[in-house]
Amino acid sequence: MGDHPERCADRGVEAFAGRVVVVLLLGSLTLVAWRLSAVALLLFAAVLMAIALRGTAWSFARLAGIGGATALAFVVILFLTGLGLALWFFGTVIGGQLDELARQVPAGLRTATGRLQSHPYGRYALEQAQGLGTAGMTGWAAAAVGNVARALTRGLGYAVLTFFVAIYLAAQPGRYRRICLQLIPPDSRPRAARLFEEAGNILRRWLLGQAVVMATVGTLSGIGLWALGIEAAFALGLVGGLLTFIPFVGAVLAAVPATLVALTQGPGFAVLVVLMYIGVHVVEGNVITPMVQAEATALPPVLSLLSTVAFSILFGPSAVLLAAPLTLLLLVVIKVLYVEQALGAPASLSEGSAPEHSREFQPEARL
Repeated sequence: MGDHPERCADRGVEAFAGRVVVVLLLGSLTLVAWRLSAVALLLFAAVLMAIALRGTAWSFARLAGIGGATALAFVVILFLTGLGLALWFFGTVIGGQLDELARQVPAGLRTATGRLQSHPYGRYALEQAQGLGTAGMTGWAAAAVGNVARALTRGLGYAVLTFFVAIYLAAQPGRYRRICLQLIPPDSRPRAARLFEEAGNILRRWLLGQAVVMATVGTLSGIGLWALGIEAAFALGLVGGLLTFIPFVGAVLAAVPATLVALTQGPGFAVLVVLMYIGVHVVEGNVITPMVQAEATALPPVLSLLSTVAFSILFGPSAVLLAAPLTLLLLVVIKVLYVEQALGAPASLSEGSAPEHSREFQPEARL
């Protein structure tokens, strides 16, 4: 009886130590997951690319009457061949126009600087900037160029890795789906399977609509710049179409180099270019996007803007590229796991039911 308090104290110490170990383990796992967030973003990008490859391959298989694996191999080869031919055919044109951009943009900056010097507030801002010193500015410019070069090299490596992962995912989606479902309790697997179907369906529709929007904006921007007589119209239109993938931010980024190039031809050209970009994106936001993006895949402007800022803060600038599809995925998770399951709202299968090709072309994806 005398050592009973000591045994109780020992058990209390053991219980406390066990809790500390659990907390440390959870903290370590959270830290590892946070450090590997870049890998998670790459995986999500690979899933998006796999959805695009799989959907294109299904369309080709249906038209040509061939098997899914053969169609996927053909689509991959066709994509690589088309990319190579595009780089070879347009390389000289794009390279020449990008060289022209490299000459015109600094000239536009010099013109803008000259105009700022004609105003008191602009002159004050320039004096503050010059206070940094020539050596400091030169060092900053050199560091910026080095950072951009390293980022481009790293981005190219990540893109190649993502493409190969996407090919594996597109070739055997059912295999990786089953692996994920095996990690979930059996009672929750039907709900998780439906979540996968809903997410794949909405991301597939969003990718298709986004491709149409990007092609349309790029074409309209290029034609508009060419009609205004702006130099390097083809390169600027291509950049504008690609940057449309980024909500809101892409439109601003696309207009900046075009405006600087137009400024070298006169302030009137710069004003016309700004008005042209505003008109293109007004048409895109009010006509093109509502036509090609269903209500289920069209993000409200406020949500799209806030999600872009939030994901860039959480995961870095590269997450801006995936902000829109990540937000759609999050909305599907909330709908399936919270609105329908926790709140008991009726399921709306008209928006998220598996499309025809997910049943015909992907029989291996079902349990």
